[in-house]
Amino acid sequence: MKGLFITATDTEVGKTVITGAIAAALKARGFNIGVVKPLASGGVANKQGQLVAEDATFLMKAAGLAEDKRALVNTVCLQLALTPAVAAMQTGVSIDMPEVISSCRYSAEMFDNVLVEGVGGIIAPLWEDYLVADMMAELGLPAVIVTRPNLGTINHTVLTVEYAKQRGIKLAGIVVNGWNQEQAGVLEQSNIDYIERLTGLPILGKFPVSASISVPEARVEGLAELAEQHLAIDKLIEAMEVGQ
Repeated sequence: MKGLFITATDTEVGKTVITGAIAAALKARGFNIGVVKPLASGGVANKQGQLVAEDATFLMKAAGLAEDKRALVNTVCLQLALTPAVAAMQTGVSIDMPEVISSCRYSAEMFDNVLVEGVGGIIAPLWEDYLVADMMAELGLPAVIVTRPNLGTINHTVLTVEYAKQRGIKLAGIVVNGWNQEQAGVLEQSNIDYIERLTGLPILGKFPVSASISVPEARVEGLAELAEQHLAIDKLIEAMEVGQ
């Protein structure tokens, strides 16, 4: 496999937006880029009554993938908005993690590069005692950690990085999501300074909130342009190449 794994310091940090932004930028540059959201919770029924993941829909649109490619993008979609292990047990679903990993690798074969998005934070349980970190280690892709700019982010980010290092996971760098350049002050800037100093990892971007971008509504207008402006796309490409 060749690509990146996108994880985060917590849930609702913006992994899907950042994964979609990277995908949109790479597609605009001519890359044959794939996106994979192996497991998703909080699925919604489409017009045909099928359970689909909004995150997967957003990623597909960002990468320019048609609806008939959904099976390549999302293997398991669960109805309850809980961590996958709990959502599955609560609804009587059994998750076959070896099959999920095989699906990820099969999907990766269809593209030159693939972006795999995790669920929640790095220690979120996917099935029984199998964690997001286990999937990251098994797939072997360099990881990008998405974090927040606000109070508490130093602790969450450094702990996430240290756990990943203990597990032998390759780390490409960190993206700060939800950055507001006009309002950023001592708190936000010192957070970034300490994160870089304490983790030894590069900040690969400070991504803003945009009203034109919506995961639930699958709105990706201007996403590639925002990625080029606010993410270090060249360095992300280099991380994909060096990771192999």
